[in-house]
Amino acid sequence: MPRRGKIFYGWWIALVCAVLNFVSGGTFVYAFTAFFNPIRQTFGWSAAITSIAFTLRGLETGLLDPFVGYLVDKVGPRKLIFFGWIVAGLGFLLMSRINSLWTFYGSFLVIATGFSFGSFVTVNAAIANWFIKKRSRAMTLMYVGFGASGILVPLVALSISQFGWRETTIYVGIGLWVIGIPLSLVMRHRPQQYGYLPDGETRETIGEPGSVVDRHSSSGIAEQDSGSSATDFTAKAAMRTRVFWLLSFAFFFQHIATSAIMVHIVPYLESVEVPTAIAATAVTGMTLGSLIGRLGFGLFGDFANKRYLIAIGFALQTIGVFIFSYIDADRVWLLVLFLITYGAGFGGPIPLRPALLADYFGTRSFGTIFGWMALVSMLGGVLSPVVAGWIFDVTGSYRLAWQIFALTTVPAIPLMLLAKPLIAKQEP
Repeated sequence: MPRRGKIFYGWWIALVCAVLNFVSGGTFVYAFTAFFNPIRQTFGWSAAITSIAFTLRGLETGLLDPFVGYLVDKVGPRKLIFFGWIVAGLGFLLMSRINSLWTFYGSFLVIATGFSFGSFVTVNAAIANWFIKKRSRAMTLMYVGFGASGILVPLVALSISQFGWRETTIYVGIGLWVIGIPLSLVMRHRPQQYGYLPDGETRETIGEPGSVVDRHSSSGIAEQDSGSSATDFTAKAAMRTRVFWLLSFAFFFQHIATSAIMVHIVPYLESVEVPTAIAATAVTGMTLGSLIGRLGFGLFGDFANKRYLIAIGFALQTIGVFIFSYIDADRVWLLVLFLITYGAGFGGPIPLRPALLADYFGTRSFGTIFGWMALVSMLGGVLSPVVAGWIFDVTGSYRLAWQIFALTTVPAIPLMLLAKPLIAKQEP
């Protein structure tokens, strides 16, 4: 049992999740764009063929997310994170030995499987269980890790240029074990199992009007736009609601552009003759821009309507992707506008999404519900990296791809605005 101290133990969990996100983002989620061209050029693969690995990752992650969500609801996050980071580290070691397209795909899937168990759904469920009133702030702290992880990308790119991509994958794999395995031991499932209450509430405050327990032991009916569902839904019950699908498809459309940009940002900038060093640094700038969005939107999310904030983020992302399509060697200055608009628009909804989901459906089956929603939204980004690579292979330019993906983001805005809170009590 974790010892009770001056700092609520939930904040230690949030901090550990932030570190895990920092490392996973800086070695795989964002940093793999730095591996893209070196690996592709080693074997002479096309951009589209290489991008299929990211499509397979999307399919694998999407299919695993509901299962991972179910497991985290049953056994908690510690065992899943411990297992996941062992597998992810092994995947990087396997990638150092690849000699064909199929071994590349296979090692990539091993890494993705590891992070499916050790990140994303798992850490979101952990935070949702430990916080209610301060959930957006806790999610923001956790996602600061992802936002800051971009500073690792230039280091990964430097290691690739100095030592080679095979050697760098070995360093990364060992680093994942050294960092992830010990941190997994800090994780705990639900605060009530250890004598805590969410948010660090005490027995003296739980009966006060407006407190967590007072609010969640009421009639079970949430007021419109109150920001809380006041009831715990099962996954089956949540998926029977209209709002579940509105939210799922809003993030489906958003994910189309983000998935492709995450894979091709460095190859794209190199294709328009932006120096590799600047291209790699742009990933850092994008994640730091997203950090501003995560902090600004996330910290404000406990006091404002999360739905409106997410819609604003989608609008900024759309503008940013259009700007992105016009960057070239003569208009490098547009990169600054892209980092500001896209970064904030991409980052802002990230901590608000799980917080909003927990507000609407409660935390009893949060992992499972989040996993099913992640499956739907992940499908939006399954093919977009391959489409972007194919358009480049055919036309020699990524511009058309970015303009198409900007347009596909637009439907996310009205879908999010229509996803109003549930007002009816859940059926028994």
